[in-house]
Amino acid sequence: MTYLTGYQTLITQLSQRLDVPGIRQILLPEINQSDDIKDNFGFVILEDGSAGPFYTCFGNTLEWLHHHHTAFSGEAATSVAARLDGVDIPLSSLALGSFNALSQNIMTKAGFDPTTIEKRSDTDFTAKHIGMVGFFRPLIERYLNQGKRVTVIEKQPERVPDDLDLDLHTSPEGLATCDYILCTASTLINNTLESIIQGAGDPAKINLIGPSASGLPDLLFDLGIHSTGGFFVDDLEALTQAVSQGESWGNAGRKYQLTQSTYPGLDSLLEMINQ
Repeated sequence: MTYLTGYQTLITQLSQRLDVPGIRQILLPEINQSDDIKDNFGFVILEDGSAGPFYTCFGNTLEWLHHHHTAFSGEAATSVAARLDGVDIPLSSLALGSFNALSQNIMTKAGFDPTTIEKRSDTDFTAKHIGMVGFFRPLIERYLNQGKRVTVIEKQPERVPDDLDLDLHTSPEGLATCDYILCTASTLINNTLESIIQGAGDPAKINLIGPSASGLPDLLFDLGIHSTGGFFVDDLEALTQAVSQGESWGNAGRKYQLTQSTYPGLDSLLEMINQ
C-alpha cells in the first residue's frame, strides 16, 4: 500500500468515526515580493481553534491560496484533507494543513499532549554522516562545526550557499551512505517521501521535521520512519498577529517530537475520546 492510498483510507476512517469540525479560517503569510528565499507557512484554523501548519513555498501555492482560501470556509476538515494527491500542489498543501489541524483536534480531545514527551536534540548524537532533505542552514552549520559530513538533498539548489562545505544533490540517491537523516515534511505535499525512503535504504534512519509534520504519524511509522516532529499552537491570537505582520510565530506554540514508542496510536486516541 502506498502512502497516499493509506492516507485516503485514514481520512475516510476519521470522517466515519468522528464529529469532524469545519474550517473557520485559513491564515496565510503575505506574498514575498523580494528576491530573498524564505520559508513560509500558512495555518488551517478549525472551528474549535485547532491549528494545522503547512508549507506554502512550492511554486505558486501562496498566490493560489490568496485567491481561493475563502472558498474553503465552513468545509469539513476531512473534506479538504482528502484532496491531498501530490499533483495539485497548492491544494495538496492546504489538504495537509487541514489534516494537521484535525490531528491537533484529535490529540486535544483525547487528552494527549505530545509536547510533554522529551524531545531528542537534533545535534546530540554519534552519527558521523548526516543527510538533510531540504535546506536548514542553522542545523547544517552546527553539524559542520562538529566535524560531521553533511549531504543535502535540495530540488532548489540555488537555496544552498556556495560557502558551505557539504555534498549537494538534487535527487535522493546521495542518502544511501548517511547514518542519520532529517527530512522536511513538505515531502508529504509533493508525494516524494517514498522516493526518499528508497534512496535512504533504511527508513529507520529518517526523521521527519518541520511544522508540516504536525499530523497523526500512524502512516509514517507504518513506513518505518523513526520520528516525526510537529508544532502545537497554544495562543491563536498571538499566531494570527504574528503571521499577519510577517513576524516569527514560534512563541505562539510548542515544538514536539514523536516516535513509535512514545505515540499511543490512533485507535488508542479514539478510545480516549469515546470514554
